[in-house]
Amino acid sequence: MPDEALLVARALFWLFAAGVLLLPMRWSLFCFILAAHMDITSLTFNSATAVGFENTIRIAGLPMLLLLRTGFAPLKGMAWRLPQKLWMGLVIYAAVSGFWSGFPLAAIKMVAYLTAYLVLYVIFCSGWGHGWFDIRLLRLVAWAVIALGVLQTFFLGGAWGGPEERFTSFSTPQYFAAFLVAVLAILMFSGHKGWFHYATCGALMLTIVFSGSRYVFVSMVALVLIACFQLVPGRHESLKFRLNLRKMLVTVTVAAAGIAILVSYLPYNRIDELVGAVSDDATVEDVGTFAWRLGIYEDVFEHLEKRTSLEWLVGSGTSSGAALMLNHDPSHYDREGIDANRVLHSEFLRALYEWGIIGLSLLLAFLIAAGTGFVKKIAEEGGGVALAFAGALPSIVMGLAIENILAGAASAGGVGILLAMTFAWKGRSSASFEDAVVEAFDAEGTTAVSV
Repeated sequence: MPDEALLVARALFWLFAAGVLLLPMRWSLFCFILAAHMDITSLTFNSATAVGFENTIRIAGLPMLLLLRTGFAPLKGMAWRLPQKLWMGLVIYAAVSGFWSGFPLAAIKMVAYLTAYLVLYVIFCSGWGHGWFDIRLLRLVAWAVIALGVLQTFFLGGAWGGPEERFTSFSTPQYFAAFLVAVLAILMFSGHKGWFHYATCGALMLTIVFSGSRYVFVSMVALVLIACFQLVPGRHESLKFRLNLRKMLVTVTVAAAGIAILVSYLPYNRIDELVGAVSDDATVEDVGTFAWRLGIYEDVFEHLEKRTSLEWLVGSGTSSGAALMLNHDPSHYDREGIDANRVLHSEFLRALYEWGIIGLSLLLAFLIAAGTGFVKKIAEEGGGVALAFAGALPSIVMGLAIENILAGAASAGGVGILLAMTFAWKGRSSASFEDAVVEAFDAEGTTAVSV
């Protein structure tokens, strides 16, 4: 990595951290989101044996600082519903499971990631409730993050984009793209309109394409399809779907243009591999790292088949997947440098392998409970902002299936997911106020006529 790139990244991180400390809460949260894109020390130190200073501040220090600035009010006022209880149960079990994992430092980090998710969730809920977050700020965030991507990719050597030099901020391309699709889901279901709003959505879609994340690209396509079908209340309190052909045409055109540009100017990229595998007579081996992931999954299943009943129940311990990967690919990993919480590339298999049936059950129960809550909210409101969760759901599920989302707290991907979830739960559509005014006006008019 160029020294100047690392120097600029560190300077930006501490600038954003100072903003979290000193600015009003609205802009403090803005700075925190940008700081979440500054993944510095993962590229410069041995994860298994050391704790990166900037990453510790980002994952533990900044969330606690935000909580302190709110007087711990979000945590005190949190309603302990079933999803929160299940998540807390997962945190506790991950902590207990770390005692038999063989990777104690990595296990502590994993518990910190899971805890940070809960802390940031209550802070973001409070942010939407108090008006610190709104769609104008999210549009500004979108353009600021894209600007970070331009700076890192085109002016500082593109080290965070890996050997393929993928477009990304100072974060991994997968987390970067996951953040973008979550913000896109918020904007698409916010009810806002206008040329700047649509331009921001278009820029996000093009940036997702250029990031080269295949699963996020597929998630974006799913989001567009979901957004094109608007839930509307019908008679007898039933719900109907209305197809918005104009929205579908615009979004498909933007995405197609992005793919055409990418394939023309960067013919050996990951999206091109995916499109080629779908359109041609190709196999999964032709889709880059996907075949490599399948090899990891096969190895996991082989180890699971040899387990006793007790091992199936409790797992091999938090972060113990590192031991499997050291045997699976010793030429690529070493015990000092391996990032034990980001090597199995499937949180579902990782939960089963490390936490056993107990841990996997807690994770699945949380997802089911959270999903059920949002479905009820969508049904009660006839769609609205709650659909932002449905729009982000494909990215969340696919990320859990083939990426390392659980270790992404206070990173770009995790922050994006939390923004979408909390907006869907606490946010307000711009159309909701307008509809309320129209309904009130109609009611007054009907009353006047009756009189």
